[in-house]
Amino acid sequence: MRQPAILAVVWLCALLVLIGTLSKMPGQWHRRDFSNYYESAWALRYGIDPYSNNLTPIGTQLGLETNWLVHASETPPFLICFEPLTRLRPRVAFWIWTAINFSALATAMYLLLAYRRALSVRTALLLAALMLMSAPVNLNFYWAQSQLIILALMVVAMRAMDRNRDGTAGLMIAIAALLRAYPLLLVGYFIFRRKWRAVIFATAGIAAGGFATVAILGLPQTLSFVHGALWLTDYRVVGRVDNLSLGPFVSRMFWSLTGTAPGSSADWIRRSAIGAADIVVLGLTIRATLADRNRDDPYWRIYSLWIATAIMLTPVGWHHYLVLLAIPFVQMVASAAERRSSSRAIWMAVGAYLLSAISLRAFSRFMVPPPTEFQISFPLLAHALEETSFLALLTGYIATYWFATDHAHPVPAPQDAISVAQIDQNPRPLFGSIRTTSSG
Repeated sequence: MRQPAILAVVWLCALLVLIGTLSKMPGQWHRRDFSNYYESAWALRYGIDPYSNNLTPIGTQLGLETNWLVHASETPPFLICFEPLTRLRPRVAFWIWTAINFSALATAMYLLLAYRRALSVRTALLLAALMLMSAPVNLNFYWAQSQLIILALMVVAMRAMDRNRDGTAGLMIAIAALLRAYPLLLVGYFIFRRKWRAVIFATAGIAAGGFATVAILGLPQTLSFVHGALWLTDYRVVGRVDNLSLGPFVSRMFWSLTGTAPGSSADWIRRSAIGAADIVVLGLTIRATLADRNRDDPYWRIYSLWIATAIMLTPVGWHHYLVLLAIPFVQMVASAAERRSSSRAIWMAVGAYLLSAISLRAFSRFMVPPPTEFQISFPLLAHALEETSFLALLTGYIATYWFATDHAHPVPAPQDAISVAQIDQNPRPLFGSIRTTSSG
């Protein structure tokens, strides 16, 4: 795929996909997630609680479509940061917000691909094209989401640790946690890797952000975020098949298999099952972290695993969260270029990438708005397709877990990444047969 002709075709496809997404965006300024951000921050600006009040009247006043997003769900620090955009007309604010997200993506791609010596120029260009044409990246722009900003913060944190600036890394994760909450789990990575400076800076950053939020909004308004969090865990949101994190998946399986209704007397069993599943995933991640004794975390195997774990364990996760898997997937390719990735991890990552595209297409074509004719005619197939979003996340987690734990079966390096001293050793293709070594 790194031959010039094939690389040109891949880039052409990536540009066509991106242009297709951008062509749909001019009509999106008054709807979807951007509408909810704008309405929520506008309400906060005028002293209206966006977490407990219905935002539909505000949306109507501003010419925005509220749809089912009738309450704020973002953290108070996020809405404070977004509030300056509400001083502009929604259409103008939308394009500024889009430019911010493009800048975040460009920053993340540059830091991911330009600072890894194991990646050849062609490989980096191929990965860049695959990122641009990926379903999660395009969905972030289509929905005017904020996960690209979180991606950039996580990549900056990784590169800061590359330079032994653990304090900066801790602050980046603190900012990400203040904006979206679920990146808070990455503080666990700092703790188990004994990066105490990062732990201190992350804790101090979160505390400072929390105090600043209370100082700006007041304690009652800050604590009202609990109402938004509870609304997001309501069964009507949890039951959506595009809600791909582990907890919602377990809930949907429980309701489907037991035939019970949400809120029934057996609901404690569902909650217990979610808790048990979360403990299993977190336990696997901690076990892999403790088993890896290399504190430097080469290729960021363990860091990548904690990112995938954060997506798995977030109470609410959508398809665009999968954009964060770009970090472990790029690290896998860089590791493979130096014969340090297992083939099964790479192939599972390929599966996750394809499933993310399939799940998005299947959902938009066959599942919206429910019940569709396809769901009525082919109920079993429809149920299978409904969970492909979770399968994309699950395969991504498994790929990252294998990447973190497989050290005995590296794949051979691609020819253009082999050093001069290795030229006479008959290098094999990237996805060729496995060569066993004793090194990790």
